[in-house]
Amino acid sequence: MIALIRTEFTKAFTRTRTLVIALILVALPVLISVAINARKDRPERGDHGDGLFRLATQSGLLVPAAVLSVTGGFLLVIIAGTLAADPISSDANWGNLRYLLMRPVGRGRLLISKAFVAGVLIWMATLLIAVAALVAGIVLFGWHDVAIPGTSLTSLGSSVHLDAGALLLRLVIGTAYVAFGFSALLALGTLFSTLTDTAAGAIGATVGVYIISAILAGITQLGVVRYAFPTYYSDAWTKMFTDNTYSQDMLAGIIVQVAYLVVFGTISVLWFQRKDIRS
Repeated sequence: MIALIRTEFTKAFTRTRTLVIALILVALPVLISVAINARKDRPERGDHGDGLFRLATQSGLLVPAAVLSVTGGFLLVIIAGTLAADPISSDANWGNLRYLLMRPVGRGRLLISKAFVAGVLIWMATLLIAVAALVAGIVLFGWHDVAIPGTSLTSLGSSVHLDAGALLLRLVIGTAYVAFGFSALLALGTLFSTLTDTAAGAIGATVGVYIISAILAGITQLGVVRYAFPTYYSDAWTKMFTDNTYSQDMLAGIIVQVAYLVVFGTISVLWFQRKDIRS
């Protein structure tokens, strides 16, 4: 298993695509930080995302939260979907999968190794974009405490001051929550990767399902059905910064992600073990 994981990491880090993704994940936060700095004297009205951008002008420690709020719903979804759905389908597309399985390697071990590496890469991508935003934010806005509007009964109508340590703790929690929020996507991507021999088809299906989930999660008429969608709780972490509260929705979001990971991960392994490999 360790040898398989090491091989998959070597393949991933030597691909040109990985370098391109890394450059995008570093460059985009810098551009967003520059844009925030250029518009810091022109306050906007809006939802949580806009609220994070307003708060980001107070301290560079909040720039990563603002960047994650806008990239977590699209850019990171595409990148995570690509990383999750590519491994098996790509090998099948190039005709390498059958030769990989000719070695004394169990199908389940191979699939789990590839999924594990994809999961680590997704976490690394999320961490990279957060770190790049943090560095750019500190350079442009400095390292300051932040006054967050209070929403609890004891602080309603007043501001709550958070020091750098508290902000960093919330940033770590928020980044981890965003990264873990792609667990369902990882499981779905792994499943689609075993269902097709075309990498583009697996990636398209994975990203497409997530986009559809995000659309359906926003339709209030669906009621409690929305709670089962993997994207419904994806923004729950932002309330740590905008409302100064640790939302219970974060726990619900973790439970949903674990459920998807277990169910669709198990289906992926069972399907792949019985699949007729022809390429």
